[in-house]
Order: sequence, then C-alpha cells, then structure tokens
Amino acid sequence: MEPLGTWAHGRGFFPTMAKSQPKLNRTSRTCQAALPQHIPVELTVLEKEAPDGDDWLHEIKFDGYRMLARIDDGRARLVTRNDQDWTARFPELADAFASFGQSGTVFDGEIVRLKQDGISSFAALQEALSNEETGDLVYYAFDLLFLDGVDLRGVVLEKRKQLLAEVLANAPVNIRLSQHRVGGGQAFFTQACGLKLEGIISKRRNSLYSGTRNPDWLKVKCLNTEEFVIIGYTEPQRSRVGFGALLVGYYTPSGELKYAGKVGTGYSREFLEAFQARLERIEQEKPTAVLPKGTYMRARVHWVKPRYLAQVESTEWTQDNILRHPSFLGLREDKDPREVVVDRPAPEPAGASRRS
Repeated sequence: MEPLGTWAHGRGFFPTMAKSQPKLNRTSRTCQAALPQHIPVELTVLEKEAPDGDDWLHEIKFDGYRMLARIDDGRARLVTRNDQDWTARFPELADAFASFGQSGTVFDGEIVRLKQDGISSFAALQEALSNEETGDLVYYAFDLLFLDGVDLRGVVLEKRKQLLAEVLANAPVNIRLSQHRVGGGQAFFTQACGLKLEGIISKRRNSLYSGTRNPDWLKVKCLNTEEFVIIGYTEPQRSRVGFGALLVGYYTPSGELKYAGKVGTGYSREFLEAFQARLERIEQEKPTAVLPKGTYMRARVHWVKPRYLAQVESTEWTQDNILRHPSFLGLREDKDPREVVVDRPAPEPAGASRRS
C-alpha cells in the first residue's frame, strides 16, 4: 500500500491511463436520458470501527464541502446536496470541469483546500471563500453517477470507480481522483488517525448508489468534529467584538431541538463582526431550546431561529450530553439544519451508579 500521506496530497499516485474516452457497456442497470433536476446523494452511517473484510473499500474522509459537479450542454455546475447552486463560488473549478467533461456527466466529490502538509482543512477552505481566493481549491471526485447521459447509479460501486479513474485521466490538476484501498479497514483507519486526518469512509464494493442514508457507506472518525445547529449567542465581554459565544444544539430523532453547549473559541475578529449582523436579523424572543437545569451563562443570551449550522470540534461529550472544550471550525452553509439529527443517550439521574 502507498503511504497515506501521498493520498492526502493527491499527487503522484494516479494510475496511468490511455487518453481515450471510457467505454461503457450498457446493461439492464444502465439507461440513457436527460439529467434529472434533483439527484439525491448517498449518505453515510456513523460507526466506531472500520470493517475489515475484502468486500469493503476505504477512502480518506476529506474536510470540505460535498458537491455534485454536473456537466451539461458544455456548461458545468457545482451543486450542494440540497440543490444550492454554488458554481459562482468556485469559478476555477467550474471552468476546469467545463474544459474536459463530457456532456451528461455527474461527479460526486468534495471541494477542499489543502494545507502545506497535504491535509484538507475546513478552516482554510472557509478563509479562501471569505477572501474570494479560490484558485488553489481542489475537487476530489469519489463517484461517477452519470456518464454521457447514462445513469450509472444502478451499476456496482467498483465498476463506477473504474470508469471514474478513466474519465479523470484527462482531468485538469485541480480535479483529482479520491483513491481507495480494498480491505484492511482497521489498518487504513489507524494510519489515517496517525496523520491526524478527520477519518475514513468505508463502502461496500458491490453497492449501488441509492441516494439514501444506509449502511453501504460507513463513516469512521478520528477527530470529534460534528455539525450543530446555531440556536443563540451571548453578548461579548470586555474588548470582544460581535458576540461572545455561539449556543449550539441538535435535533433528536423525534424532532426535538436539544442544547449541546456553548462555543466560545475559534473565531476571527472579522467573523465575529460579520456574523453578528446576520444573527441579529434572525433573533427571536422565545428560547430556541431548553437549557439544562443548572446551566450558567455569564453574559446575556440572545436566541435565534435555527437557520445556520456550525462545524465544531470538541474533546468529548459529557455525561449530561454537553460538548466538552468545543471550538468553532466554520459555517456549514451547504446543509439543512434539519439534517443534524443526533441520537444521544438520556443523561443518568444524579447519584445513579455508572457501573455497567
């Protein structure tokens, strides 16, 4: 196996392909038609351990924006999983796809910004977007859903991967193949964590692309990073500008919005000032979520409508289901807050035994 650091850089680890159009045998599982307006994306199920069998393949989990790249009539569009058109935010990538992609083709992948060590950084990606400096962003393609108008979602993953590698043999340097390893999931995960990557994605080699959340795709995380709904903020103290901290929460499977903690670090001065104005426009009097009994807030709380998502890193969850040492990584504007569903165990009553 190649060193995983080479994978993270995405350079010098691509198969040599003949520069010809990929051949696709049309079977009963493929059909040729116009691209559908909406394409539901395949979603992962969170697991604690990576599967080890040879019926699984494993990829790096990138820390960026999931995006479909749609090429039709000589034009490329970059679309989020919720059908938001973000093409204008990534002009260089859109031009790159338009320059080489076949009409009627759809890629599934992740837009990232790589640090000098080759590791993707969501904070660096946010900075690039804020400054409109997107020339060094990279699209890592990990799936091929349509090719030349042919729907490949009914083709097994391994075959889609083979076609994807052939298509990307002619791609510009900022569009890259997300490499994978067959089998050896635990060793792959250990190596990823040793490089301080976010985690890995494990996928069944013979799975179809159903466009649902199901156990054919598993997410195994090294770092404790999650998305949370922004439900309020506190007023700034002393010389702080903008706001003091963000209050975050999550939806339970029953639809209840629960408080998860107060995030007071990780913000730039520019973000504090700019985002404060956006928060003020969605303030509401009614508490967005119930604060647990005994929660202490040093500064006044302002509640907001659950419109925005924050990506947060923390050390762990407390016994009372509150984030410990959370830090802000960036906004997630590519997802719907209603998608942030977390199934946490009920807190143990005070004085209850914690022995299993």
